Amino acid sequence: MIRGAWVGFVSSRWFAASRKSGGSASSVLAASGIAIGVAALIVVLGVMNGFQLGFIDSILEIASFHVRVESGEPGAYDPALLARMRADPEVRSVLPFAEERCLMGSSDGRVQAILLRAVPRDTARQDPSLMPALGLDGPLFPDSGGLVLGVELARSLNVRPGQVVDIVAVSSSRAEGVQARTVSLPVARTFRSGYYEYDSGLAFIAQDEASPFFPVTDSTTYIYGIKLKNRYADAAFADRLRKVYGLPPASIESWRHYNRAFFGALRTEKSMMMLLIGLIFLVVGVNIFHAMRRAVAERIEDIAVLQALGARSDSIRRSFMLDALAIGAGGALVGLVVGLLIAVNVNEVFAAVEAVVNALGTLLSHLVGGGGEGDFRVFSPHYFYLMEVPVRVLFPETLFMVTAAIASAVVSARAASAPLVRLDPAEVLRYE
Repeated sequence: MIRGAWVGFVSSRWFAASRKSGGSASSVLAASGIAIGVAALIVVLGVMNGFQLGFIDSILEIASFHVRVESGEPGAYDPALLARMRADPEVRSVLPFAEERCLMGSSDGRVQAILLRAVPRDTARQDPSLMPALGLDGPLFPDSGGLVLGVELARSLNVRPGQVVDIVAVSSSRAEGVQARTVSLPVARTFRSGYYEYDSGLAFIAQDEASPFFPVTDSTTYIYGIKLKNRYADAAFADRLRKVYGLPPASIESWRHYNRAFFGALRTEKSMMMLLIGLIFLVVGVNIFHAMRRAVAERIEDIAVLQALGARSDSIRRSFMLDALAIGAGGALVGLVVGLLIAVNVNEVFAAVEAVVNALGTLLSHLVGGGGEGDFRVFSPHYFYLMEVPVRVLFPETLFMVTAAIASAVVSARAASAPLVRLDPAEVLRYE
């Protein structure tokens, strides 16, 4: 037999013998642990990524853009600079806007603090990706004008499209000092971005209607919201704005810096999940370690014979590592398939769980004479701002989990077979 080829042959014979003798229960248990761990992590990380990336997309499309540049002139923006940035081959769109913190009140006395944003009337043409992010189609503003509010803001104020709201804004200038302005405007339509902060506190107004809130004063500055073709090239583009466009560094802010607090929280959350992954595979590795230790003890005579025939301890250890590789790969493959199936159909799974729980609740209620019906929801709309559970399975993370599962099995098998190095075949065979 070719040198080294016997390792795989012996490994396969040992594996087949363990199946016939019923000794494969520990291997099946170890593979099942890997499968359950991989499947659970794929589903958990898929849902986590769905929430995180969904929020990030909403933030970048609606609020922070990829790069924000403050105009140098208060109360106006530079048309030449705007045209130059729009012509840049790396830029997807540029939207000039102004923002002010205001108070909005309804006719029944309800008041809400809002962020009022003045944008061009043809925003849908200048920034096409904004409309899908707001859940709208067509132009942002109707021909009749008016405000565009988030659905939660409209609900909290108890207003509907067509009704009038009052907006109070405060500004300051060197000439006139602090001024408060109150303007009544109709609500044109509402939007739903899926991000509660925007749906409950953001309102849009056309720039040609915004002069009472955004006069040419020392405190009002227009902002260029720039969206790039590659949002991860924000640092390079910001550097280009400084060097090529000659803009001051203080006026440029990328989306990473603008949302650093939010992204820092997401990074901490992902780090804790990676720690959880490590703990899960540590437990799986311990399980495989004990399974391999048992396999080594059961085959101690076979190992002694192989060593007496000239087999090296490292070669015998590789046969156990091949067994562990088969266990790890089999468990990881099953976990991968099951995890992907659950992740892709997670909303259907939750619906099935809700149906079963509600059916049991209704049956129990009828048995005790209550006559009620179950109303269980995994993600109740009373507590979660969700239409459905978002899922995004990322290939790098999935590959890492599968690789980590297989590696934990192989490393555990190598550690379990360490006593082979100290095995004396003469001592073992003396009593056989």
